[in-house]
Formats: sequence, C-alpha cells, structure tokens
Amino acid sequence: MDDKKYWEKFYRNKPTKRHRPFADFVLPIINGNLIDIGCGDGRDLYYFIKKRIPAIGVDNAHKNTTAIVKQDIGEYLQKNESPSFVYARFFWHAIDRRLQLQILKWTKKYIFIEARTTEDKRTKKIFENHERHYVDVPRLVKDLKNNNFQIEHLTEGRGLSRYKEEDPHLVRIIAKKN
Repeated sequence: MDDKKYWEKFYRNKPTKRHRPFADFVLPIINGNLIDIGCGDGRDLYYFIKKRIPAIGVDNAHKNTTAIVKQDIGEYLQKNESPSFVYARFFWHAIDRRLQLQILKWTKKYIFIEARTTEDKRTKKIFENHERHYVDVPRLVKDLKNNNFQIEHLTEGRGLSRYKEEDPHLVRIIAKKN
C-alpha cells in the first residue's frame, strides 16, 4: 500500500484527537498566520484555531474541510506564499529530502519541526506499515543553516511525545529565517 492510501485509510472515520504537546510548546511564539503541513486529522490545527491563530492545514490524505486543504504539499508550495509560521509535526520524517529542502526554501519566517530521528529506527512502533525518512539531526541543522535559518531551540530525545506504550526518539526544532 502506498503512503497516500495508508494515510487515507488511517484517517477514515476516526475522530480528531486532542492536540499534541508540541503545539503547546510553540504556541507562545506564534503571532501571525500559520500553516500546519501534513496536518493529518487537524488535531493541532484545530487547537491553534481555537487559540485564535489564523491557521490552515494541508494534507494530501485527509478530506477537504473549511480548515484543511486536501492537496499535495509540493503543489501547494508552488501555488501559495508561505505564511509567517510553518508547523511540521510528525511530517518531516514522512517526506523525502527533496521536499524538505523545498519547504525550507519556501518558509519565510519560522519553522517548527518535531520528527522521528535516526535513533528511532529500531524502536518498536504502534503504526509500522508506512515509509519513514528518519531525520539525521546534524544534516537537518546543516540544511537549516544553509537556508538562512537560525536555530532558536533544539531538543533531542525521548519523552517528548509519548503515545500509549510508544516513546519515540524525536527532535524538536524552532528555527527563524534571517
């Protein structure tokens, strides 16, 4: 099953769950328009909207709603200008490096990334049946710097986003474009 079909099936008929801790973590920084790329069911997106953040989500595998645009993120980048804040929770490890670099070039102010690292490859996962591009943290840092970002926060480790019995090894980054 390809990734798009995997995620379409995953989100079909599932209620939107509570937002994740990363949304709380970045909320104090956001003071303008936000895009949640790869927003899935919109759990964090709807949290931001509830907090009166002007926000939209883009996800190729979720149905269109008033807040979520169902579109390939690469196509979206070509047709739309970046808002001030780009939020990518559990999306960075779902896309290839080519698209990662496109997003970094497109982002005009802030990017927030929470993603599985290469240290998480051997961790047993609840949801196994899809492709992951585990993040090599030093390479991501280099990519950010090469795209004129200054890293304002970087945390790496476990305990950042537990789900049931799973505790993935993650990186959290807040970076601002110079």
